[in-house]
Amino acid sequence: MAESSMDASALPVTVKKKKSLSIEEKIDIINAVESGKKKAEIAAEYGIKKNSLSSIMKNKDKVLEAFESLRFDPKRKRLRTAFYTDLEEALMRWYRIAQCLNVPVNGPMLRLKANDFAQKLGHNDFKCSNGWLDRFKSRYGLVFRAQPAEATGVPVDPSTVWHQNVLPYYLNDYHPQNVFNIKETGLLYRMLPTNTFAFKGETCSIGKLCKDRITLVVGTNMDGSEKLPLLVIGKNRNPHCFKGIKSLPVCYEANRRAWMTSEVFEQWMHQLDEKFQAQQRRVVIFVDSFPAHPEVKNLKSIELAFFPSCLPSKFIAMKQGVIKSLKIKYRHCLIRKFLSSVEGSREFTFSLLDAVDTLHLCWRAISPETIVKSYEEAGFKSQKRESEETKEETDTGLDLVAHAHAAGVEFPEGLSIEEYAALDEDLETCEGEPGDDSVWTKESKSDDTGFYASDEEEDEGSLGTELPSPSKTEAIAALDTLKSFLRSQDMNTGLHNSLADLEIFINSLSK
Repeated sequence: MAESSMDASALPVTVKKKKSLSIEEKIDIINAVESGKKKAEIAAEYGIKKNSLSSIMKNKDKVLEAFESLRFDPKRKRLRTAFYTDLEEALMRWYRIAQCLNVPVNGPMLRLKANDFAQKLGHNDFKCSNGWLDRFKSRYGLVFRAQPAEATGVPVDPSTVWHQNVLPYYLNDYHPQNVFNIKETGLLYRMLPTNTFAFKGETCSIGKLCKDRITLVVGTNMDGSEKLPLLVIGKNRNPHCFKGIKSLPVCYEANRRAWMTSEVFEQWMHQLDEKFQAQQRRVVIFVDSFPAHPEVKNLKSIELAFFPSCLPSKFIAMKQGVIKSLKIKYRHCLIRKFLSSVEGSREFTFSLLDAVDTLHLCWRAISPETIVKSYEEAGFKSQKRESEETKEETDTGLDLVAHAHAAGVEFPEGLSIEEYAALDEDLETCEGEPGDDSVWTKESKSDDTGFYASDEEEDEGSLGTELPSPSKTEAIAALDTLKSFLRSQDMNTGLHNSLADLEIFINSLSK
């Protein structure tokens, strides 16, 4: 018996090597378990132990996320991530876009782009070595092959390729709540219908019209749940009407041409980035490919996605209804204020501060339905809505015209509110070349036309006047007085929004 025991112990012990499964195989196992198949049968089929199968199910969410995000090759067996995850994500996204646009990519190009992303993301200690590049290609299953000769002979519309192949990658990676689009638009903030014919054909580079233009930057997210604060760019750094004011309901910048510059854009992006960091969010913002929209370094919560320069405006969500709705609402408010002055036999004054107030009010009134519809018309993935009815955003304008005629004011015949709102849509809004100088200038005094007074001529007392009787008109005047007082204090965004909501409520009353 002892000899038999010795012989058994002397036999070599065979250790069964643990089987490694690919991401693809783990997905199949998860699907099999969830379909009701017995775990013992699944384990036997894939040659693994029951505790290994239990471990796969325990980490199901991680496996599914790795598979659905396309960050890993499905044949890969480990989910270990790289140290520079943000760099790898940016590099992989760039590689996918290059593939969609039929741009051949090789090792040197990938290495050059990796170093470029590292610099932009602030990884100053990173250097793309051959070893790192090989590991990166292995992690993502990249194999460079020669481009077929016939591929280059077929004409491809880059905008169609971008819309069908590039855009879905972003929409798969980000929830609609975290997908934003921003767009600039010019605004002649004091232009009344009676002035429209005189303004046609002007370039807004010289003269009185130039002094009354600003640039607006509007932005919302895809599901309509969030509107970014308006960015208003004027010509005067410290206009007279801003005297004594410590806070505004919008972000305000200024340069001599009242347009977007690379410096303004970078500063604004960093402000938004701080906001999203505080909310612990990761967002993507779609912007035009302009010199005034540079790559912004060291953004932690924002990924900038640049539209191809050849992309038609129909793919830009803000131009499919949001900007139009904002301008129509603004023009209605401007006309109402003008008619109120005529009826009260008062000189009509409308300052940049009045324009800022009115823009904030109108921006608050843009409905989520209008925003969602704009994104859908731009080709972004549509969201399921309980009702297909879209809230009406525009007034007919007929009552305003009748009101104007009753007050003895003649408006140009045949001019619709849509045409009136769109007269300044072709104004230039961005610098033409990087590094264009932005020198602060003091606005010169404009001639009094009878329709408005310049900022320098404005009487601060006209911002709000208390009247004795509690009519709707007097309530609005009292609200203006309240604004003037509160603006001399430090106000938060919530108070600005409350003032706008109060004005919307008062305007909704019949008398």
